[in-house]
This record gives sequence, C-alpha cells and structure tokens, in this order.
Amino acid sequence: MLTGNAGEHAGPEADAPSAPPPPRRVADPARRRFTRAAVAGVAVVTPLYLWVLWDLWGGTVDVVRHVAPSDFYELQARAMLHGHLYVPKGSLGIEAFVHAGHQFTYFGLFPSLIRIPTVLLVPRQFDGDFTPFSLLAAWLVTAVAAALLLWRLRMVLRGPVALGRGEAASYGLLMATICGGSVLVELAAVPFVYNEDFAWSVALTTASLLALLGMLERASWRGVASCAVLITFTNLDRTPTGYATVIGALLVAAWLRAGKAGTDARRFAVPLAAVGIFALAVNAGVTYVKFGLPFGLPMADQVWAHVNAHRRYFLKANGGKAFSFAFLPSTLLAYFDPLSLHVSSVFPFFSRPLTPARAVGGVVLDETYRTTSYPASMPLLFLLGLWGVVTAWRPRPLPGATGIRLLLLTAAAGGAGVVLWGYIADRYLADLLPFFILAGGIGLIDVWRRLSARPRRLRLPGLGALGALAVFGVAVNVAIASGQDLQFTRAQTLRLVSVQHSLTPGALAAQVRHGTTLPYYAPAGTLFAMDNCSGLYLSTGERFVNVPGQQLEHSTWLPVEQAGPLNHDVNVQFNQLPDAMTGPVTVLSYGRSTLQLVHVGGDRVRVEVHHLGARNTDFPTTKGWTFTVQKFGIYRFQVMTDPNLSSIVVKWFGTKYIGHYLPGHGPAVVHTTPNPRNPALRPPVAVMNVTPKAPSMALCRTLLRSTEHR
Repeated sequence: MLTGNAGEHAGPEADAPSAPPPPRRVADPARRRFTRAAVAGVAVVTPLYLWVLWDLWGGTVDVVRHVAPSDFYELQARAMLHGHLYVPKGSLGIEAFVHAGHQFTYFGLFPSLIRIPTVLLVPRQFDGDFTPFSLLAAWLVTAVAAALLLWRLRMVLRGPVALGRGEAASYGLLMATICGGSVLVELAAVPFVYNEDFAWSVALTTASLLALLGMLERASWRGVASCAVLITFTNLDRTPTGYATVIGALLVAAWLRAGKAGTDARRFAVPLAAVGIFALAVNAGVTYVKFGLPFGLPMADQVWAHVNAHRRYFLKANGGKAFSFAFLPSTLLAYFDPLSLHVSSVFPFFSRPLTPARAVGGVVLDETYRTTSYPASMPLLFLLGLWGVVTAWRPRPLPGATGIRLLLLTAAAGGAGVVLWGYIADRYLADLLPFFILAGGIGLIDVWRRLSARPRRLRLPGLGALGALAVFGVAVNVAIASGQDLQFTRAQTLRLVSVQHSLTPGALAAQVRHGTTLPYYAPAGTLFAMDNCSGLYLSTGERFVNVPGQQLEHSTWLPVEQAGPLNHDVNVQFNQLPDAMTGPVTVLSYGRSTLQLVHVGGDRVRVEVHHLGARNTDFPTTKGWTFTVQKFGIYRFQVMTDPNLSSIVVKWFGTKYIGHYLPGHGPAVVHTTPNPRNPALRPPVAVMNVTPKAPSMALCRTLLRSTEHR
C-alpha cells in the first residue's frame, strides 16, 4: 500500500479512521454513486462532442467525416503488412522524412496497428474514413481512464469514506470538463492525423498513469502486465509522452525497491523497471528503422525543410534543433496566458486570440498559430490542477500523496516536449492534459476533504462555483471548435456565417470590409466582400508570411460565397481502360493553365495542372496526384478557380489534392466531350460538366447593405 506521512495526521485533518470497516460495506455505495455521477457528466457533453466530430456545420451527420491528411496511418499499416515501415514516395507530401532512399512518417505505429483489420477488409479508396472512429475511441478510452484514475485517487487519499451527493456531483462536473470542456473537443473538430496523434496520446498516457498508480497502491503481476501493455502502446504512439511514461515506470520501480510501498512490493521493482526499459527500446528501435538514429528527429531530412526557406532558417538559427529552453518564454506565455481568449458579440462569442502567438525574447520560431491557454479555456482543470500540486507537495501531505508526486512528475514530463519545441499551436495543449487530469483530480479530492467538514450552506456555494467553471469551460471549448478554422469547407463556412447572421446580425455586420483586392491578412473573424459581390471571404486570422505558397493563395481566407463560374463539378467517365488514351485529356482550362488527365502506366492515371505561371510553388499541395481507375468508372472532381484568391483547388471525394497559385482571371472552361448512347462511338475518356447552379450571393449583398446602414 502507499505510505507517506500518515503518522503525522491527527485531529481534524485525518478523515480516514485507523481501523476502517470492511471496504464493501462503505465503498460499494460510494462507488455506485461515483459511477453514476461520472457517467452522467460524460453523457451530458456527448451530444456536443459528437456534433463537433460528425457534423460541425455540415448540416448532416457524417460518421466518416475527415480532413486531409487522414490516410497516413493506413499507408503505414499497409507498409507494416509488407514487412517494412516506408511508404510510397510522394504519398506523405511535405511531411515525409527521407532516409536510406525511402520515405517515412514521423507518426507512431499504434494508430496504424489498430487499423490493420480495416486495411485488410476495406478497399484503399476508403483510406482516412477510420479517422473519426479512432478519435471517438480515444475519447472513450480517455473518459474511462480518467474516471478510474479519479476514483482510485480518492480511495488512496481519503480511504473508504462516505461519498455525499455534492461531492459526487463535483466529480461529474470534472468528467464533463475533461470530455467536453477541454482541448479534446477541438481535436475532434478537425479529424486528421495530427489531431488523432494527440487524442491517443492523451488516452494512453492517462491509462498509463492509472496503471502506475495501481502499482503504487497495491503492486501485483497483473499491474506489471497492465503497465507493460499501456506504456509500450504509449511509446508506439507519441514519443514525448512515451518517454514520460518510461520515466514514470522507473520512478515507481525505484519507489518499490526502496520499500516505500511495503516489503512485499519490492519484488515487483525489477519487472516494472524492465517494462520501462523494454518500452524505451521499442521506441528507439522504431525510430532507428525510420530515421537511422535511436532518439530524436532529423528535422533537416524532412521534405518540408527542403521546400520551405523559413524552416531551414529556423533550424540554422537554433543549431539544427527544433527543441530549446530558449523557447520557454514564448510557449509558456502562449499556453498559460490567462488573457489568451477573445470574447466578442458575434456568435459563438468565444474564440482563440485574433492573431497568432508571438515569439518572446527575439527567438526564431518555426510556426505559430492562434492559440488559447489553459487558464483561459480550461479554468476548472487549471485551478484544480494548481490546488492539486500544492496539496501533493505541501509539508504535511495527505496519506499516500508522497508517492503520487512521482506520477505528477511523470505527467509533467509528458508536457515538456511541447513547451520546449519552437512551434506553437492549440492542439499541443493536449500533451499537458494528462497532467491536469491527474493534478485536477487531486485538487478536487482535497477540496471536498475540506468542505465535508463545513456546514452545508458553505458547501453549496463551492459546488456552484465548480459548476459555473465547468459550464464556462464547455461553452468556450465548443465555441472554439465551432469557430472558423483553416480546414473548413465552403459549405461549413457558409453555414457558420449564416448562423452568425441569424443570431447576431448587427455584430456580424461590424466585421465586414469591402474592396477590389483581397488583402493577404486580416484579424480572425473579418469578412471581406469583393466589390459587386464577386466573392465573400472569412479570415481565419492565421499568418503565412513564412510560407509563400500559402500567402500567394490567400490561404488565410475561407470562401463563404463565390459568384459566377468559380466552382465546377466535373464527372470523368472511363469508357475504356487508360491504355486506350492517345494522349493527355484536358478537363478544364483557365487562360493558359490546364487541368489534365495523363496515363502513367497500367490502370493508373495522373491528374495534373500545367502552365501555372511564373510564381510557381509546390506548397501547400503538389500540382497533381495519381489514382487507379476502372473501366466504366465515373470519377467526380470539384475544381475551384478563384481569381480573388489567386488559387486553384481540386478535390476528389471531398479531399483536397491540389492547391496552387493561379494567375489571371479566367474564366474557367470545362472541356466537355460527347458521350453518345452507342458504346462504339464513345471516346476512351468522357468529360461531363455537372456544375450546380451558381449561388445568388444573397448573404454577401445582405451584409453589404447592413454596412451601408451603420
């Protein structure tokens, strides 16, 4: 059992009797009440989470909604099934690391391992569809692990004391905050590989902390096995938190070896230490196979470092390293600034700061995005976490709290990577979440240890304050998740702005600007209407001065409404296999620029954009992609050619494959070909224009009229 300074506790602070009754008589009713409260807390926020994950202004429930890139884990899973870890060249774009003539992803193996059944059963064209299911699974694992961790912490710190309704309700509020009032909601808003990586990191790290707490409380072979599985999986998912769980295993092993958990527990010290060393070896082995070194990332070997001049400058300015203590002032300010939240009169009223995080102290950062903070967006977790740290480290800690300090150090180590890396983004708050789950649980338990001895009239205001902070956190995080994002589609953006106009028309009108040229940048939430309403655009507030390709394409602006022939839906039907193609097939032209289909061998066809003009850049995406076709197959492309944005975007099955600078003003022309009923007269490839009716630009005109009346 956990030991500490129990002998020092006498009088009113010692609420656990020296000779407790049989646990089942008292603990079972308490556990049932706790379980009901925890389940209720998660259930209340579940509809909000599922709306963000499956809908988010889409208008319909889409359980396979995902955002590119979302197929990296499938690519890696297929590579694993072939006995290696490298993926097809070009399939990872700028994210690829090049080693020994092959390309690898830096993402972990765990999400690929759980995809192997789907990769074996589901055709390749559905790659990426599993991403929202994986995010939901990680969220559920986090909920279960957090609830079990919270209950076990209470048993360790307070023993089998009765659980009152108010205390139980507060645990429900904390669970609602973790699942619906934290960065987990924002991860669900954009279902792509970057967020999935963090979602599983939170889940596996929290579960590993639970297993380590079990070893501190009552060491057993079952506990060793649980630690072995969970810590290894964590190291196969995300390296910074994986390293942290290894540190935790070694710290707990040393604690057991020192006899702090009793003489019988000492025999588990060596097996637990072996678990940590094994997990570290697995991580190092995978890293070596991918990058040729056991620890770290060779940032200069990433394709992005060869494409982007600022990445090369960033690495040169920081001695070739992406991690540095010099970044701490910048990252700590971004992630812990209590004022890092924008409040406005425009629905949904809360958002991240209007401009990206800034560098402090003259350091050179890689990239910075609009980022909120723990105190501003998750105040309940933050304040309880501070209370928990003080509770664990006070001179006369609660019984068992001394050993739990090891877990707090472990969880804090898991967040060290994001505060030392010269890259600031909202999703990196996730690596700190296991720490605040653990520390917040300790803090809440101590709050109720103190409140339980107070009159009810004093307990009710305390519960009310906890409830207010929980509701605020849920409102803020759902608002942040539902606000404008770089990954929003035009349909999502239109629905968001339409709802804002319906609920807060006057406040939205104040955000509208108009002119003849779309600027490269404006603060988040700004609406820009081109004269005569040829386009209405919403700013995300991000800056792309370090990424010329994105700046040239006005990537910080989201199209809300686009007039005229700026968007085309094109069906391409292959009446014969690609071998019958006598040359490139032009699908669409825009001045001198053309979108073409080119046969590249076998049943493979490449979609390419040609003659893009002098200002040529390969970012954000390439100028083409290759896919496999079937005879009589019909493939639909969505093509946007917007002179206001100076960009061409091509999507296939809703996923963006081409995004490039596009000079000139068009107009775009679809090169339709006849497709007669007689099969003998049909061309090998038929192009059909199925473009829907152009929008009326009603919202743009309404907003412009509103600005005239201000």
